[in-house]
Amino acid sequence: MKSTEKKEERLKRVDMHDFFLKKIHDAIDNERYIEASWLIYSCFENRYFRTVEKIKAQCKYSKGKCKKTSNELALRTKVRCLQRISEADCSCIKDAFPDELFAETLSWVKKRNLMMHNLLQLETYEDMDAQFEESAKEGLVLLNKTYDSCTKFRELFYAEGYEFVFPEEAMDRCSCKPRENKDGD
Repeated sequence: MKSTEKKEERLKRVDMHDFFLKKIHDAIDNERYIEASWLIYSCFENRYFRTVEKIKAQCKYSKGKCKKTSNELALRTKVRCLQRISEADCSCIKDAFPDELFAETLSWVKKRNLMMHNLLQLETYEDMDAQFEESAKEGLVLLNKTYDSCTKFRELFYAEGYEFVFPEEAMDRCSCKPRENKDGD
């Protein structure tokens, strides 16, 4: 399978990511850890979106909340989607993303979001710098692993002769799958 994007667009995307990765490193180097954590989260959003975007059309539930063409799905939803596909032994995901990366990313996202929500709380704001420093440094390590995994995924996904098939068992556990009404309505 070949990429459907023009080479020029892909090169612009590489430049954009380099720009933001430099901003993350600059923020960490200058102890702007909240900024770094925010940018890392945005990069996660984009990397997981770009991966899910390549495969979601094959999911029979893609007309649900992931039907949108923009990056509006929650990061957790995107990570869990790929995690389910990996658990179903789909080679382009399983061989590209280490199992622990999904769990570690979800854990990082949960901690980071909690810190964002608690940022302007009298009880927690004095300890925020140390927490966001840890978040930024841990997040950058995970982000680098995510970039490596996404690169490996693209190599596998676009390999000569490879054809992605969305695993039925992953679809059946999809958060986009319509839920049966328990009240019978």
